[in-house]
Amino acid sequence: MSLFNNFNINSLPLWISFMLCLSITAGGLLVLFRFRQIRNSNSFHYLQYFLILLYVYGYYSLWSDILLSGFLQMDNVESVATLVAQMGAPFLLISLIMVLLWVARVQERSWPLLLGISITGGAAVFAGQYLWAGPLMDGIRVFCSSLAMVSLLVVAATLATGKQAIVTDKGRRLLIALAAAAGFMHLTVFSSLTDYQHFDTVFVLYFYLLNTALVVVYTYQATEGLMRPQLSLDDFLVKHGISKREADILRGIYAGKTNREIADELFISLQTVKDHSSRIYQKTYVKNRAQLMALVRESQEA
Repeated sequence: MSLFNNFNINSLPLWISFMLCLSITAGGLLVLFRFRQIRNSNSFHYLQYFLILLYVYGYYSLWSDILLSGFLQMDNVESVATLVAQMGAPFLLISLIMVLLWVARVQERSWPLLLGISITGGAAVFAGQYLWAGPLMDGIRVFCSSLAMVSLLVVAATLATGKQAIVTDKGRRLLIALAAAAGFMHLTVFSSLTDYQHFDTVFVLYFYLLNTALVVVYTYQATEGLMRPQLSLDDFLVKHGISKREADILRGIYAGKTNREIADELFISLQTVKDHSSRIYQKTYVKNRAQLMALVRESQEA
């Protein structure tokens, strides 16, 4: 049975949340791929992996649990939903390692130390919840939330106490606040708020929003030290493995000349210009002239 056959007014918040999460995911990925060409620090790659893995966990675990439990009609559906959700836990754990690697790198801290603090703290929170509330219905989910909460608070504390100016002054306080909020959000999993009908729907929306905002703020507010140094056009050609003949074509494109004008100037056929242009696009990972020219400008203006 289609999920939409079960649609009613009570499920409207769920579908609104789901569509918003899809929009946040699309926006987050666009930012990541938009800036991958002009961020030269390995630390930025860790943040990319963190967000992508977090999205995978969100859809694989959080959303699958909500949708299966709410709409699938079968015996033991809650057990099936919980099992599927638990299978996504490794994605969250790896994403937390990535964000700890990121903050350790940018603040020049020992990442094994940060990881050790996070694991110890997460285990302590989980044990405390177990002792307080007794056996847990979904222990994996609670453990993941415990570890995520402590890890993100470690990130916030490291950013707050670190001496490296990784973002502009304007973005520093916001970055710390977002990391702390993304961590403290997991406290709700241990509270009576879970009894509310739309708790999971609201939780997953804020899960996507806060973590995506953390990455976006860092991406846009990063200091110049994380930008690629200015490249000459010759540097750009060498970096992307552009051949001598392809370089002639690229210079013509960058000068705003048409394919016919480039062909006449270089005494080659129009098809040869098109073939060389296609290879240039492949080497620079762009699809057309406009994107190629934008990429060259970015490399020279960064």
